[in-house]
Amino acid sequence: MNTRWIVAACLLAAGSGAWAADKAPAQRQLEAEIAAADARLFAGLNQRDIAPMKAGFSKRLEFYHDRTGLTGYAENIAAFEQHFRAPNRIRRDAMPETVEVFAAGPNHAMHIGQHRFCNQPSPAEKEECSIYRFSMVWEREDGQWKLLRVLSYGH
Repeated sequence: MNTRWIVAACLLAAGSGAWAADKAPAQRQLEAEIAAADARLFAGLNQRDIAPMKAGFSKRLEFYHDRTGLTGYAENIAAFEQHFRAPNRIRRDAMPETVEVFAAGPNHAMHIGQHRFCNQPSPAEKEECSIYRFSMVWEREDGQWKLLRVLSYGH
């Protein structure tokens, strides 16, 4: 009787290993797609170019910040446009070693991790950097990943 249970457990383990192997390429593809969408969006911030940000945010964006609360698409675009006219320079550095990506159905993905933001008030001043946490939900719209929900915390 014990032998049957051992054989059944081995078959179940072998089967689940095959299932995990089948899922691995899809997971790697999802991670690559989200990393690319993230890089495009934040290249706009780093280069002071609003176009990638407009393209990367969903029009239904909900951005929750632990200090400033909830803002939407129009408020975020306006804030970035204002920031791009200011003398200070803000840079966002991805920290891929901290990132996790989870599928949330066929057209959504959860993206969780940390990133570094650096601020240089003026060319004569020293840049200061801090690490913050994020949880984001991306949505595939017309074949493109767009940022739909953001939780930004640890400020």
